[in-house]
Amino acid sequence: MLKRAEPLPEYDVYPSRAFINAEMMKFVRPNTARGLLVFAGDYLVWMAALAGVLFFGPLWAKILCSLIAGLKVSNLASLGHELAHGMYVRGLRLNKVLAVLAFMPGLFNYRLWCYDHHVLHHAKVNGKHRDSMTPFSKAEYDALPAYRRFLERIYRAPYGLGFALYEIIERWLGVKFFPRAYMPERTRAEAWPYFAVLLAYLAVFLPLLAAAPLYSHTSILTALLLGFVVPHYVWMELVGFTVYVQHTHPRIPWFDNSADRLRIAAPETVSTHIEFPGWLKVLVHNVYDHAVHHVQPRIPSYRMAAAQARLNEILGPAAIKTDFSLAYFGDTTRRCKLFDYENSRWLDFSGRPTTDPVSIEAARASLDTETDH
Repeated sequence: MLKRAEPLPEYDVYPSRAFINAEMMKFVRPNTARGLLVFAGDYLVWMAALAGVLFFGPLWAKILCSLIAGLKVSNLASLGHELAHGMYVRGLRLNKVLAVLAFMPGLFNYRLWCYDHHVLHHAKVNGKHRDSMTPFSKAEYDALPAYRRFLERIYRAPYGLGFALYEIIERWLGVKFFPRAYMPERTRAEAWPYFAVLLAYLAVFLPLLAAAPLYSHTSILTALLLGFVVPHYVWMELVGFTVYVQHTHPRIPWFDNSADRLRIAAPETVSTHIEFPGWLKVLVHNVYDHAVHHVQPRIPSYRMAAAQARLNEILGPAAIKTDFSLAYFGDTTRRCKLFDYENSRWLDFSGRPTTDPVSIEAARASLDTETDH
């Protein structure tokens, strides 16, 4: 049975872009000491977790440390995202150096990440370019070869069980690791040195793990599996979950390439604020306060929660805020398989609508209004 999507509320006067932007600029205040402390803390915990894999005796302790290492790789990549926007600490060069280091354990190419994130994702958010978890239309899905349709069903399996596979194949190897032919020539040329950095890192890191029997009681297989393979898989699953919930929601539309997003898609209406317990928000650097990031991407993560709260206050019922629960997540993964770009609604793999058309009238109003609030 069709479940109605909650439409965006109609406004007599939607808050203007000028007012929203001015309010969000108040949070663009980098704190170098705080940023360095968080960065160093994540790196130290990651290294400590790897040490636990190598030197702890019980297998359960090694596995626990392996999972923590994967979490910290995810945390570091989240910081790399903030640093690449240039305002996590003071100084563009320091931000860049730290971003390269933050992306390194997760094997993300800094230059390719900047191209994919700055040039494509932010500029053409929720478009049909190559982006994270971009939904196919029914016609596009039907035109895929059988193996690719099968993969798509795995990628969008209930409760995100296929996210890691999606990120490994479609995003890490397909976009974020080494230059590919479809990328602009200048981007490819500038990405090769960063790819060399990743290879140099692997040339040191993997032999160090493989040599584990020389300095610990850990076998080569255990060291490589729990020191590299499992953490990388955990990181891929976490980033897959993150990018999915940030832009997949029954109230959030996607657009074909003909859509003029500058006219119909205010940034706060095409990304989500997923609310988690406070301790978890701190642990993941407020990465799920994502709507405010698309309004003002230079807000550092340690000010994101306050900025998101202010944005929610401004938007009122238009804010796409959801308290996370397994029921919500399961329902979203069940309903949001394909997207009907012509009628702006979510479909299942059979092409049956799972939501009513997603309203974008409030988004359009936010750009049409001339008022200051």
